Amino acid sequence: MGNRISAARCRHSGAIAALLLTLPLAAHASDDLRACMELQGKAPSEQVLECYSRAAQRQLDERDAEKPPAPPAKTYTRSLAEQWTPTDERLHGYKQIYYLFYSHSSRPNDTPTSPNPSNQVPPSYALDKDEMKFQISVKGHMMGEDRTTLWFGYTQLSFWQFYDWEHSQPFRENNFEPELILSHRPQDWSPAPGWATAFINTGVVHHSNGQVLPRSRGWNRIYVQAGLERDFGDGRKLAMLPRLWKRLGSGGTDDDNPDIEHYLGHGDLELRYQHNDKTILTALLRIRSVQLDLALSSKLLTSMLHSTNLHLQYFNGYGESLIDYNQRHHTLGIGISMPFE
Repeated sequence: MGNRISAARCRHSGAIAALLLTLPLAAHASDDLRACMELQGKAPSEQVLECYSRAAQRQLDERDAEKPPAPPAKTYTRSLAEQWTPTDERLHGYKQIYYLFYSHSSRPNDTPTSPNPSNQVPPSYALDKDEMKFQISVKGHMMGEDRTTLWFGYTQLSFWQFYDWEHSQPFRENNFEPELILSHRPQDWSPAPGWATAFINTGVVHHSNGQVLPRSRGWNRIYVQAGLERDFGDGRKLAMLPRLWKRLGSGGTDDDNPDIEHYLGHGDLELRYQHNDKTILTALLRIRSVQLDLALSSKLLTSMLHSTNLHLQYFNGYGESLIDYNQRHHTLGIGISMPFE
């Protein structure tokens, strides 16, 4: 019986020795192994086994200690200033990119109107209250490498009557918004304690739905926008983006929407709260409307679609789209979105 136990322990000693030989050995590890091998046949098998065990554990501990530290978790949301800093990539995300699989309206605009008699849309059929809504938005760096740069931006907002099978699922409205943006990133300019001025942008933007009379809607503006940001630490940030604009070329018999400023005002304010890239709450405030967007990180979605968030949206007021600029309603939608860069 004793011989069988000793034989088993010898086999264990041999296995540990073989394990040590497969590891990259430091100089002292080779000495440990040599010392254990010299004990074989001279010392009790228990002592030999314990020697090999200590040598193996020491080698494993030192190998783990030499491993480089794990890289920090990747963050997908850059600071406001970084979002307007040129990189090697020519195209970047601009406004929030989202796709709402389901959006419910309290009052679809079946007969869009305007003070211009040429823009009165005659009744046709009742629109579905349920539809899909999505927005794509990109910007590209054109020139400038220092703190003042020139960019081109493009945003498209679409409303798709996807659930209206009776009328072949039409797109009821598309809004196109190309713009040219001159961006300046001030250095060490703080408007208030704890706040940083990330950028001051000046832009010219064309905003239209690409339709012909009587559904045509559109206007041109110049604007100034500031980007203010406060970092509370622990991954919590708050951004304020006030914007003022002036309409260009308003009035005249060819104005599709002469009273659009009455409903959309002369500016807007975007508030954006971010917590650890897992929660982003955005509020877009205008004189007669508010839109709330909540993006939540989802492990299930991320496993299927890289860096994709669950997205909830609520709108109340005028001007969700250009065709609805003077129509008040509220909508609630759910879908997915991409994080701000």
